[in-house]
Amino acid sequence: MFLVLASATFRRHMRTLALVSGILILSSGFCWSSQEREQPVAPKKVSGWKDTYSSGVHCIGELYLHKGTSSDNGNLGVEVIDVVKPQAGAEGYAGMPKVILRFYRAADKRTLCEATFTEGGTSIGDGPPYPHCKPDLGLSAVSVNAINTKENWVWIDLRK
Repeated sequence: MFLVLASATFRRHMRTLALVSGILILSSGFCWSSQEREQPVAPKKVSGWKDTYSSGVHCIGELYLHKGTSSDNGNLGVEVIDVVKPQAGAEGYAGMPKVILRFYRAADKRTLCEATFTEGGTSIGDGPPYPHCKPDLGLSAVSVNAINTKENWVWIDLRK
C-alpha cells in the first residue's frame, strides 16, 4: 500500500515538474527577445554643433534627433530617415537596432550620402557597409551613442 501511495505522489510531483519546466522553456524564448531590449534614456543635454576636443578626438557635433528631423551647421546637415527595430529573435546584425542617416550639403540640401548605422562608432569611407560615404564628406566617423526604437530617436556624435 505504501509503495502505491509513494508511487502516485511521485508521479504527481513529476507531472507538476514537467509542466513547470515546459512553461519556463516556452516563455524563456519570448522574454529575452531582442525585440524587447531595454530602451536607452534620452540624454539630458547635448552640445549641438560645437567643436570639441577630447583625448585626441575632434567632435564637430553631438546631436539628439527624432525620426524625420534634421540639423545642420551651415555646411553639413544630417537627417534621421528611419529608426529600425531589431528583427525579433535574431542575433548579430539583424538583432541590433539601426538608424538610417542622410548627410547633405546645407546650402542646397543635396544628399552627400545615406547609410545605416548601429550603436557604436563607425569609420566613414572604409568600405562595407559604408562605401558610399566618402571621406570628402568631412567626417572621419559617426558615433551612435544610443538608438531608442520605441520613441524613434538617436543620439550621435559626428567626428572629423
